[in-house]
Amino acid sequence: MNERESDCTVRAMRQSDGHVAIVVRNLTLHAEGQLSLDSKASTPAAVDYLISALAADLLGGIGREASRAGITLEDAEMSLAGRLDNPLVALGVEGETGSPALSSVTGTLYVSADADAETLASLWSRALARAPVYSTLSRCASLRIELKLVP
Repeated sequence: MNERESDCTVRAMRQSDGHVAIVVRNLTLHAEGQLSLDSKASTPAAVDYLISALAADLLGGIGREASRAGITLEDAEMSLAGRLDNPLVALGVEGETGSPALSSVTGTLYVSADADAETLASLWSRALARAPVYSTLSRCASLRIELKLVP
């Protein structure tokens, strides 16, 4: 059996202040930790990065599919909201039950392009089928992301 080289390698170090430094290739990211409900947090938390990774995966995918089809995306923007089964379990609140797992992600992809609705829907379907983060998360959470055309 041939072993493939890793497609992604990450090194992470816990900092003395509780934050996490993450090194990916020549980039350093910083995370608040697992989950933060603080609207004034100085860095994203792990769950924020997870939902952000999904957005990057899907926006990159729709862009690639449009480019392959010779379609110009004039604008593409996505709004996503993730929901945990019970965030209080993730925060370590005693007596809480359930799971800290991501249970759902809902959102909308807004697209303005030089193509009709049917063509864009086809591109979106191909982008979803080829998206690694989307495919992985869809195995464990409900994902409902709607495509909306913007004139």
